[in-house]
Amino acid sequence: MAPPKQPVPFEDAGASTDATMANKPDEPAFKLSLNANKVEFPFAPIGRPTYVSLRLHNPTSNRITFKVRCTSADIFRVQPPVAFVNPNGLMTITIWNANTDQKQKMEKRHYFAFYHKTAFPSARLAPPLWKNGLKDAEGVRRIPVSFLPDPSGAKPSASQPAAPSAPAAPAPAPGAPAS
Repeated sequence: MAPPKQPVPFEDAGASTDATMANKPDEPAFKLSLNANKVEFPFAPIGRPTYVSLRLHNPTSNRITFKVRCTSADIFRVQPPVAFVNPNGLMTITIWNANTDQKQKMEKRHYFAFYHKTAFPSARLAPPLWKNGLKDAEGVRRIPVSFLPDPSGAKPSASQPAAPSAPAAPAPAPGAPAS
């Protein structure tokens, strides 16, 4: 008798509806589950990083390794970028937007690419399994990035200064000793 099937922790959001994110003809279909088919960064003033958490589920009976790539390491950070997920396991992936330059965010179309392949149970570190590149990936999915607008309706500018995080200290009175 087969063991009972584990409940799925969440439904796969599926591939992006954006046709430019579709797999290339030689790329294998994504066999894992992601809880989102796009990354939407909330509005924050320039200089204040924002982040989004995604959940990755491995519904297969094999231990897998995954790798996440992005269009710009200057704008984005992924934690963890490479790791393992056990059979029927879950992984939370946090993606940061450095939010340092409005122009840099808007000058090209950004996306994240998720790759996965089977990992041997004896493998202890995930990064060496990707040393030969992505050609042996067993699944690929790209998801687009969008930056949500300022809810106040203010138009961003490329030189928009960061909002101060704390009020500035008052200037000392003339003739007062410096602290």
